[in-house]
Amino acid sequence: MKVSWLWRSAALVSPCLMAATGAIAQDTSAQEETAVQQGLRDIVVTARKTTENLQTTPVAVTALDNVALEQRQIASVNQIAEATPSLSVQSGGTGNAALIYLAIRGNAQNSPNSASDSAVGIYVDGVYYGRPMVGNLGLLDLATAEVLRGTQGTLFGRNTTGGALNLTTVQPDGELSGYVRASLGNYKFRSIEGAATLPIQGDQLSLRVAARYGERDGFGKNSVRGVRAAKLDHDFTARATLKWEPDAMPLTVTIGADIMRVKDTYNNFALVGVDPTGAAANLYGAANLAQYIGKNSDFYRTYGNPHGNPNVEDPQNYNRGGGIYGTINYQFGDVALKSITAYRESKTGDGSDLDGTPYDAFAYASDYTQNQFSEELQLSGTSGKLDWIVGAFYFKEKGTESSESFTFQNVDLTPFGMPGATANFAPSARDFSDFRSTSKAVFAQGNYHVTDALRVTAGLRYTWDKRSINRHGGSGITGAPETFFDPSFTPITLPAGGVCGVGPNAGMVPLGPDCNNPVGRSFKYPAWTLGVDYEFGDNKFVYAKTGGAAMAGGFNTRPTLPGFDSYLPEKVKDAEVGFKGDFLDRRVRTNLAGFYVWRNGAQNIVNIFDSATQRISQFAQNAGDVRSYGFEFEGTVLPWENMEITTAVSRLWSKYKAGSFLGVGRNGIIDRSGEAVPQAPKWTFNIAGTQKIPFTGGTVIANLSYAYTSSRNMGQDTPDLTYGTDPLNPLDTQAHRIEIYKAYNRFATLKGYGLVNGRLGVELDNGLEISIWAKNLTKSHYYSSLFNLYTAVGLAGRYQAAPRTFGGTVGFKW
Repeated sequence: MKVSWLWRSAALVSPCLMAATGAIAQDTSAQEETAVQQGLRDIVVTARKTTENLQTTPVAVTALDNVALEQRQIASVNQIAEATPSLSVQSGGTGNAALIYLAIRGNAQNSPNSASDSAVGIYVDGVYYGRPMVGNLGLLDLATAEVLRGTQGTLFGRNTTGGALNLTTVQPDGELSGYVRASLGNYKFRSIEGAATLPIQGDQLSLRVAARYGERDGFGKNSVRGVRAAKLDHDFTARATLKWEPDAMPLTVTIGADIMRVKDTYNNFALVGVDPTGAAANLYGAANLAQYIGKNSDFYRTYGNPHGNPNVEDPQNYNRGGGIYGTINYQFGDVALKSITAYRESKTGDGSDLDGTPYDAFAYASDYTQNQFSEELQLSGTSGKLDWIVGAFYFKEKGTESSESFTFQNVDLTPFGMPGATANFAPSARDFSDFRSTSKAVFAQGNYHVTDALRVTAGLRYTWDKRSINRHGGSGITGAPETFFDPSFTPITLPAGGVCGVGPNAGMVPLGPDCNNPVGRSFKYPAWTLGVDYEFGDNKFVYAKTGGAAMAGGFNTRPTLPGFDSYLPEKVKDAEVGFKGDFLDRRVRTNLAGFYVWRNGAQNIVNIFDSATQRISQFAQNAGDVRSYGFEFEGTVLPWENMEITTAVSRLWSKYKAGSFLGVGRNGIIDRSGEAVPQAPKWTFNIAGTQKIPFTGGTVIANLSYAYTSSRNMGQDTPDLTYGTDPLNPLDTQAHRIEIYKAYNRFATLKGYGLVNGRLGVELDNGLEISIWAKNLTKSHYYSSLFNLYTAVGLAGRYQAAPRTFGGTVGFKW
C-alpha cells in the first residue's frame, strides 16, 4: 500500500478501459426508462431460492437493485438500513469496524462473536458468511440486495430468526461491458472502482472482474496519540467471477473468488458519563475524569494512551478476508440440480482506549481468526400443481479469539498518601480461546397451486449442531512480574509467566500449554413454515404465513459468572399477514405487512466488572422471553414523468414476557422482565425521491433521501433491591443504587437520529457520468454503538458515527 496513488489508480483503471464498448449489464437502460414512464417496473427476487416477482412473493422483502444502491449512496451493509423498514444496525463498538449487529423486528444478538451468532444471516451469491466480524462488507459491483424480514429458517437455515440479507453480485453474461469511477471528497477521501465483463468464448465462457481502492483522513482527533481517529488507511476489495454455460448441455458452472484488505485507526470513541462515586473516579480522583465528557464543539475528539504493550499501542482496526466458491446448475428435464461449495477465511482485529480520557483506566486489543467450509445441495422442480425444493447443507468452521486488556493502570497514589508513586489496581489479562463447530441440515419446501390464484406453502428443516471451545486465558501477560493492589490496597504479585485463569488449573499453573478449559455441546432444532397466498387478477396479492427458526446455542469466550459459560439456542416463532398491490396503471405501489413474534430464550449480552478477579468482561445469556408485534409499509409512487418517490415505515412494540427474565439477587429473585428489549426501535422511516430530466445527449438525475431511526436501548439492567446498605460499601444504599442504575440505563440508550443524503449527477449517452454527492447533509451528531460500565466502575462511552461528508465522482460506462 506504499506505492503512489497515481500508480494504484492507473493499475485499477487500465484493465477496465481495455473493454470500452457495449452496454453495462443491469444499468439504467432505455428499456428501464420506458418501463418507468409506463409504470412501475417488475422486480425479481430470490427470497425463496427461486426467481419470483416481488409483488407475488409471500414474504416481506425489501429489494434494491444496483441503480437504487448507487442513487441512495448505499456502499456498505450497515447503510442498507437507510432504505429498509424494521432493520436496525449497530456497527463497530468494542469490536472491529467491520463488525455489525443486524436486528430485524427486535430479533437481535447484541454481541455476536466467534462462538455466538447473529439473528440475521448474511448470504453473498448463496454463500453463508458465518462470522459477523466480517459482516459490514463493502458492496462492490452488487446486482441486488434483498432484506428478508421474519423467520427464514426453512430455506436459509439457522441464525435467521430475524431474517436474512441476501446479496447477489453482478454475474458475467458474455457481453463486453463495464464501468470505472473515481471519487474525491472532504476528509481527503479518494476512491477508485471499476468492473468489466470480458467474453472469452462468446456467451458460453465469460469473466467478470471488479476492484475498489479507497482511503480517507480521520473524522476525529486523538489528542494523546497525535493521530486522527477513524482514519481509513486503506480499503481494498477485489473479485473475479468466471461463468461457463456451454450450448451443448443444460449446465452452468460459476467460480468466484474475492479478497478484502481494510485498515483504519479505530472507531471514534467518546466518554459520555462519569459516576463521581464510582471506582474509576475515585482511583483517578485528581484527574477529574468528568472534564473529558464530550461536548458538541469537541464531538469528534477521542483519547488513547500507550500501555507498554505493542498490541494496544496504536488504536486500529484491521480486516483481512477472502474466499472462493463454485456453483453448479444442471437441468435434468423438469428437475434442476444446484450445488454451492465455498471456502472462506478471515483475520480481523482491533485495539484501543476504552475510557475516553488520557488516563490508563481501560485499554484492550482483540484478534480473531476464522475459516469455514460449506456445501449446499438443492433439487427443485415442478410436479403437476406442486413446485418443490429439497436439499441438504453442511457447514464447518474453526478459529481463534484473543483479547488482551489493561485495567486501572498507572494510578497516581498521591491522593492516597503516597506522593509521586503510581500503581496498578488490576492485572493485565488475556482471554484466548480456540473453537470449532459443525452444522448439518436437511430441508424441503413445496408450493401447491390449489387454483391458478390460490397457493399453499409448507416447508420443514432440521439442523444438527456441534460446537466446542477450549479457553486458555489468564492474568499477567506482560512477560515480567506484575504487582497490583486489590480494592483494600493489599499488594498482589503475579509471576513473570502469568497465571492461568480458567479450568481445573486456574490460579495454579502459568499461562501456557497446561492452561486449558475444553467444553463442548450439541444442539438440534427444527425450522418450519406454513402459508397461503391469493393473487387477484388486477395486480393485487395477499398472503398469510407462520414459521419457526432457531439461533444456535453457543459459548462465551470471555470470563463469566458461574454457570454462564454457555447458553441454549434461542427459539423464535412468528406469524405474518401481508398485502401487495399496484394501483393507477401501476403508478402507485403499496406493500403492507403485519407481524407477531414469539421469541423464547432470548440471547442478550451483559457487561460486568468482577470484583473477585478485578476483570472487565461481557458475555451472553438466555435472557427471558420476548413478545414483539408491529407493522411495515413500503410504497412507491410516480407522481409525474420521470419522478419516483419511495418510502418505508415500521412501527414495533417489543417487551419481555412478564416474569420470564429473572436475575438472582443477594437475598432473592429480581424480576428483570420490565427492561427494554435491545435493538428494538419503535420507529424506522425513510423516504427518497429521484427526478430524471432527459436532454439531448443525456440525463440529469437528482436524488434526495431521508432516513430516521428512533431511540434504541442496547442493554438495560435492573438494580438489586433485595438488601439494604452494603456493609462493605456504605455508599451502596438502595437510594444510591436506584440513581446509579437510572444513569446506566440512560447511557444504555442511543438517541434517535435522522440522516439526509443527496446526489446530483449527469449521465451522458456516450457513457460519461459526473456527479456531486453528500451524506449526513444536516451534520447530525449521532452514535453507532456504546460501551457501558457505569454500574460496574462508573464510566460510560459511545462510538461516534460519521459526520457530514461530501464530494464528487467521475465515471464511465460501456
